[in-house]
Amino acid sequence: MKRLSLTILLLSLALNIMAALRLPSFFSNHMVIQRQKPVRLWGWADKGAQINISISGTKVTAKADKEGRWHATLPMMEAGGPFTLDVWTKRDTIRLQDVMIGEVWICSGQSNMEFHMREVKNSEEEIASATNNLIRSFDVKKAMSRFPLADVEGGEWTVCSPKTVGEFTAVGYLFIREIAENLQMPVGIINASWGGTDIESWMSMETIDRFPKYKRLMSRLRSEDLEQYLARGKEVEAAFREAVRNEPGEPAQWYLPSFPKDDWRSLHVPGLWTIDELSGVDGVVWTTTQFMVPDSLAGRQALLSLGIIDDDDVTWINGQKVGSTVGYDVKRRYIVPEGVLKGGLNELTVKIIDNHGGGGCYGSSDLYFLQIGQQTFSILDSEWDYKIAVDNEAFEYVEDGPNAFPSRLYNAMVAPLTGYSARGFLWYQGENNAPKAQEYYRLFPAMINDWRQQWNDSDMPFYWVQLANYMLPDDHPSMSNWATLRNAQNKTRMLPHTGQAVIIDVGEANDIHPKDKQTVAHRLALLALHYDYGKNVWCESPQPLTAMRDGHDVLVTFDHVADGLKAKCRYGYLCGFSIAGTDGKFQWVKARVESKNVVRLKADNISNPRIVRYAWADNPDDANLYNSEGLPSTPFEIDINP
Repeated sequence: MKRLSLTILLLSLALNIMAALRLPSFFSNHMVIQRQKPVRLWGWADKGAQINISISGTKVTAKADKEGRWHATLPMMEAGGPFTLDVWTKRDTIRLQDVMIGEVWICSGQSNMEFHMREVKNSEEEIASATNNLIRSFDVKKAMSRFPLADVEGGEWTVCSPKTVGEFTAVGYLFIREIAENLQMPVGIINASWGGTDIESWMSMETIDRFPKYKRLMSRLRSEDLEQYLARGKEVEAAFREAVRNEPGEPAQWYLPSFPKDDWRSLHVPGLWTIDELSGVDGVVWTTTQFMVPDSLAGRQALLSLGIIDDDDVTWINGQKVGSTVGYDVKRRYIVPEGVLKGGLNELTVKIIDNHGGGGCYGSSDLYFLQIGQQTFSILDSEWDYKIAVDNEAFEYVEDGPNAFPSRLYNAMVAPLTGYSARGFLWYQGENNAPKAQEYYRLFPAMINDWRQQWNDSDMPFYWVQLANYMLPDDHPSMSNWATLRNAQNKTRMLPHTGQAVIIDVGEANDIHPKDKQTVAHRLALLALHYDYGKNVWCESPQPLTAMRDGHDVLVTFDHVADGLKAKCRYGYLCGFSIAGTDGKFQWVKARVESKNVVRLKADNISNPRIVRYAWADNPDDANLYNSEGLPSTPFEIDINP
């Protein structure tokens, strides 16, 4: 009897370790299948097992390979549902219910794509009206992986209702809502997004390998000791953070003019740290300089502008604290109280806390000034000096997170989806890459081609949201990382079947997450409705074609003007245009709509005009050039043809 019991137990264990029939998590109840495309299905089962698949009278079979993996393809189907999808072997059966056939879009990016419906403008009304059960959403759970995964970490398709829609991606939901209303069919979205992430995190390892900059990181990512390396880094991180909190500068009052600074070393400002001693520093670095104030203005309240500082700062003038800011992309504007400034030499001291990546002060030199009344004084006329208070090298500091290594979000959150048939992609990202905006000119098109290759569709639609207006507006033309990144996004339109929603009129100066996601989603939907669904809607923003001299003026010709260009302003003139001559210094210029597709710029005071810029700022809040369909012109920079 004991032997029989043991035999039964062993047989039971043997059956249990056989591979049960399994599908990836996103093949589940309430799913949406892409119409008019072959439908790829895959999963795992016992090796050699025959897998049977049936939906709406269509049946196909597949066979598991020696690893237990199987793939099958259903023929193209038209929109409809609900259907039941059955998948079975001799031993197991999976039944998926309430399956719809319609349109599927995959959306990704950082926090503005992750942004939930419960946070949007008019959220209560939007949520109460979300009663279309043909709309479905699948949220990919946040995860990271060293290598591409075969499945995401759980999740389920959710049917739209007032009870569920509050957690949907706002841009994704509002986009598919408009598609569903126009097509009158089921529409689903798969949302793989993570706030505060770099584009490099969303690119495959093969594509990142083409960028030499990431060779060291990718070598570390592939190494077998990565987990030990990261575990050690968590311990070191705690010590590093403690050292930053207890840095020696403030207790020793380095901010006082009387503190000796003879051993402080020279530093070029503005500019991210590039000198050898600082180029790899994460930690705390103190900087100081001196500036002159006329005796007649001593003691008056003033405005101090310090450009942009990566990451955080605390700032003193003549030993008195005048401000502090947390954030690597925030323009520093501090009010200097009455009684702080003195006639003659004044001392400015800035403690910079750099948590990760490049540190220092950056932005145009025009952003570094002291304004007293109507008079402005540069704070760059004297040499700047620095002293390191905390250096991460002493801790062998390692920071883990979604941006610590490229490709880890792609590996865990995108790679498992790559076989899932879909119409196209929606992308809302770029804020995190703005401090290194020049890299986006190469990274963004590389990522689009990467994803298309992974889905085996070189023409798969890819639409994105151009960065919104953000931060304080500038009083005069200046350098802007956000404008540069917008330009990189705009240049990527050269790739086939791409498009962008221009939203420089939607942002909020004090919030990187604008609440008006309705306008954002609508402009994305116009692209899909026109290019993918054949609807007679205007979807493109004005784009510059040429800029040419016309006497003392410059004429800029545009495409995508619909019935003509418009100045969205009761005064009828255009704002946001600037021109630079051979000296490279940009000046605001008067502008007006000359004809249906031409803008005339007055360049009387500019010698040999060379370059035109429009809406070239972090927050071009007065930019008002639109086409007749109400779509704003993209910000741009264009050379002038003599």
